[in-house]
Amino acid sequence: MEMGKEIIETTPGPEAQKLNDLAYEKLGNMTYKLSDYLRENGYATEVAHPYGAIVKFSQLGQKAGLGWLGQSGLLITPELGPRQKISAIFVSIANLPIKEDNEHTWIPDYCEKCGKCIKACPEKALIEKESCCGPKEIKFIEKLCIGCSEGCTYCIEECPFEQKEYKYIKNRFDKMNAKLMDKEIKN
Repeated sequence: MEMGKEIIETTPGPEAQKLNDLAYEKLGNMTYKLSDYLRENGYATEVAHPYGAIVKFSQLGQKAGLGWLGQSGLLITPELGPRQKISAIFVSIANLPIKEDNEHTWIPDYCEKCGKCIKACPEKALIEKESCCGPKEIKFIEKLCIGCSEGCTYCIEECPFEQKEYKYIKNRFDKMNAKLMDKEIKN
């Protein structure tokens, strides 16, 4: 479910948290209604409420091919960038299509070059760690994040996927990589 602009534009604090809680409640209610519909049609379901901490919703969305995790740990999708709330319904429907290819695997490479979410975090809940054998590693320190306690969305607000169209960013990223490849070939 899309997070409304009012959540994104509200300064962290009680009002932002109230908007955040209302969005979770709305999504939870929609999830239960969909689950009820499936049950009425003969399927067993189990709802994972969006405010629950048992299911890692962003990772689940990535595995479903909806998008890819950014450095902030949020799911970035073509339709909404990082601006969404996610819930899940586990269901007994057989033969659901499984999407093996995820066309969004380029996002971590883009995010590694960007880092705006890291700089935007007022609580330093996103920490850059050097890696000995590859790209730098980003560690999310949940207890420092005020997203769930004060409705903070600064990492979402600063994300280029929030500010520009997904296709624009992808095209720009592809052009940038093509220039790097040309440069490497010439050297």
